[in-house]
Amino acid sequence: MQETFMEIGRSPLAASMLRRIGIKPPPQLIRSHRPWSDDLLSGKHILVSADPALRTLLLPFLKQQKATITTASAAPLAPLNASSEALNVAKVFQGTVFDATGFTALSDLKALFSFFHKLKGQLGFNHRIVILSKEGVSPEGKAIDHAIASFARSLSREFGPKGINVNVLQRSASQNHAACLLPILGFFLSDFCAFITGQIIPLSESDQAAATPNLAGSLAGKRALVTGAAQGIGYSICRRLAEEGAHVIGLDRPECEAALKDLCKETDGEYLLATLGKDHDQLIAKLASKAASLDILVHNAGVTRDRTLFGMKEKEWDDVLGINLEAVVDITTRVLYRGMLAKGGRIISMASVVGISGNFGQTNYAASKAGVIGYMQGLAGHLAREGATANAVAPGFIETGMTANIPFVTKQIARRMSAMVQGGLPDDVAEMVCFLASPCSHAINGQVLRVCGGSFLGA
Repeated sequence: MQETFMEIGRSPLAASMLRRIGIKPPPQLIRSHRPWSDDLLSGKHILVSADPALRTLLLPFLKQQKATITTASAAPLAPLNASSEALNVAKVFQGTVFDATGFTALSDLKALFSFFHKLKGQLGFNHRIVILSKEGVSPEGKAIDHAIASFARSLSREFGPKGINVNVLQRSASQNHAACLLPILGFFLSDFCAFITGQIIPLSESDQAAATPNLAGSLAGKRALVTGAAQGIGYSICRRLAEEGAHVIGLDRPECEAALKDLCKETDGEYLLATLGKDHDQLIAKLASKAASLDILVHNAGVTRDRTLFGMKEKEWDDVLGINLEAVVDITTRVLYRGMLAKGGRIISMASVVGISGNFGQTNYAASKAGVIGYMQGLAGHLAREGATANAVAPGFIETGMTANIPFVTKQIARRMSAMVQGGLPDDVAEMVCFLASPCSHAINGQVLRVCGGSFLGA
């Protein structure tokens, strides 16, 4: 049905009729369907408003990624004056980078209004907006942080129906190396993050802070284990990792062996059969026989057993907590204890927006996914000493085989509970996981990355 609305939305007449009865056709999101390359931003016209020092860093990188660039003054109250002629010629941009790292006074916030207010009619469909900020340390600085964050989330709500993303990359107060944000900025300006919006992403200090690895080829030869690999999001994650050159080991239940064999044919990978929650010693032994070490560990396996608390059976609680949370902790602990996570390794666990917001009839699921978030955040500091990271990915409503069985009305409501007025695709989640698995993401650690199209749940 989502596809039906997409097709109708392509007809101006049909789209107009839908709007008259109160239905907004979802925007056609532009997604990339190719591996990472050295021309990540080819064909995109990017507007950059930054102070001279940061501009010196940003422009060569954006040019390297084959973007066309227009610069605007970073003067707080008149940011477009220096290049108004260029803006009039350009008409429509596909991306905007706005530098708010120099905001030190509350009056500086006026620049958000002044800059974006003048861009009416110049933001193309599927435009990418990235606001750069720096963590404040004073009470006034914290006020500025929160103001920028809420401005961005609100703007993502306004622009979402046009497929426009708005995200914030926030450097830490102690971060001296701005170079670490370059590959992250490139990703968030690209078509690989079509369903990610309204996110505030803190960037941490790192021993690798001065490095600026290129996304293209960064996963070549990496060894990855992905649980819940036989279908849906897990299948997409395995496929994308393999496309970027990783050697993937997919893990799922014995009854999924046929699907795992198909996956291995497509990815030239390997598979493991195991039931999570049972005999993880044997699982780790099998894993060790296939890979002495892992560069990437993706905890994707999960189940739901939705009931109100008084209607829930003990087994339904135990199943969800056991697979969604306890297995994540136990397998990770065993991998780390055996020294199987390589230096600079990546651990990525699947959470959910429900773990952030809670949801009716999902006390077990919400508790398990919130536990995953807490575990990744707690693990991050320990892993940072080895140059490794741990992050959680929180999908919103994603179009999978599991969600296909949701009642029609419930499904339509769920799709429209986001700024982009639609559900996401498994590939949207896979793109985020794949990026977090790369060396380019080293400044993102202990975070929750929502892939939800600006879901109103937990906002």
